[in-house]
Amino acid sequence: MLFGISLSSMAFAEENIDDLKEEIYLLKQRLEQLEGNQTKSFEKRHGELIKQLVEQYAKDAQSDSGSGITAGYKKGFFIKSDDDKFKLQINTRLQFRHSYQLADEHKGGLMKDGTPAPGSTGVDTSASGFELERARMYFKGHVNKKLKYMVALSMGDDDAITNNTRLYEYILSYAFNSKFGLKVGRLKGPFGKAETTSSGRQQLIDRSLANEIFNLSRMTGIEAFGKLNNGAVYRVGVFNGFQGDTNVPIGSNDNTPAFAGRLVIPLNGSKTSDFKNESDLAYHENPVSQIGFSAAYSNDRDEDNFAPGSGQDDNYEFLARAGDGRTDIYELGGEATLIGIDYAWKHEGKSLTIEGFYQHINADSGELGDEGDFGTTRPAMVGDEFDNYGWSCQGGLFLVPKKFEIVGRVSGVCVDNSNGSYEFAGGWNWYLDGQNTKLSMDVTYIDDLPLVSGSPNFDGIQNNSLLLVRSQLQFQF
Repeated sequence: MLFGISLSSMAFAEENIDDLKEEIYLLKQRLEQLEGNQTKSFEKRHGELIKQLVEQYAKDAQSDSGSGITAGYKKGFFIKSDDDKFKLQINTRLQFRHSYQLADEHKGGLMKDGTPAPGSTGVDTSASGFELERARMYFKGHVNKKLKYMVALSMGDDDAITNNTRLYEYILSYAFNSKFGLKVGRLKGPFGKAETTSSGRQQLIDRSLANEIFNLSRMTGIEAFGKLNNGAVYRVGVFNGFQGDTNVPIGSNDNTPAFAGRLVIPLNGSKTSDFKNESDLAYHENPVSQIGFSAAYSNDRDEDNFAPGSGQDDNYEFLARAGDGRTDIYELGGEATLIGIDYAWKHEGKSLTIEGFYQHINADSGELGDEGDFGTTRPAMVGDEFDNYGWSCQGGLFLVPKKFEIVGRVSGVCVDNSNGSYEFAGGWNWYLDGQNTKLSMDVTYIDDLPLVSGSPNFDGIQNNSLLLVRSQLQFQF
């Protein structure tokens, strides 16, 4: 009996052990499950903490640097800070052109300087070909918004430095307020309407005959600018001299600075920005207009300088009558006074621009130079003082709004009340993408060519007629 009790006790103990093992196994599984859940929760929480730390770090980094950086394209490729305090923009302008020229009505009897051709065969006075008229790259932007800068590099078939890339323009400007600011560098002189309008915004393929004779081009110096209470915009500056398009060392400049200024008065509630383009691309619903006044003075008399070839900035060209009665080109040695007035109007795709020039030359310094653009030095000029006049009238009409425009121009030059030269031009513009992609063509006739100028293809026989047919594709971004 005792043995039976003992067996029963052993059987009960074994059952308790099995139950205990099962409970231990279940507890172990539960423990592992709890540990797994805790690990996942920890990892999730750990990930959230890391994300918060990264976001806070990025926020602190922006706070320390002031802003992030943005890059993209808007009227040019740009890089700028998110707060717009700093910006660099890159733009390009390409003008690919074909020109056909026919000088002296193709009689074939005259050389470039207007003298008879040697022999009986004569010469071919026509020319035809393609050219890259302008290839420019612009780097511009601002620092702390108010300090603006612009650097322009240029290469084209008319560049005198064997088509090498050259520093074309550089400007630093700071506007203290809307009424007053300063610019320094090499920039377009504040004189005239057409010359101060970008070559990428012209109505015809290039500027007028009158503009080529009376413009000041780019000059190196300092200029004040601003806007008056009535909306008028002014520019006035002091420069090394007129038409200073190339770099010269300081020893090659003379000691007589030039002065130039321009005032533009908007009319009919217009803004100066309405006339950035010569054409009415904006298709103004209401008429807008403006009037401009320009003046300039240079006294290039004092050229006694220790530097060889001093006075090299005195490359301002003017027209005068030579001893044989022909109009010729001379480099200034004396005083030049210029006055200009212009009027521009636009309405519903129609546009009109009128410009006039007066130039007084006192060339009594004895330091004059024959420019020799036609290849032969002419006899000495007649007289010391000259009063020259020029004018231009051009307009356009969109036949297809903002897409297809017909244009025309008449321009004239009068040298000391004689030897008048006239330009007649007409053509069309097809705006594929505004001014960014534009196809143009025009035909120009000059009855008495007074000068050679590479940019508008005014190249022919002195004081003889020139027929010019130009086609151009403009691409800029």
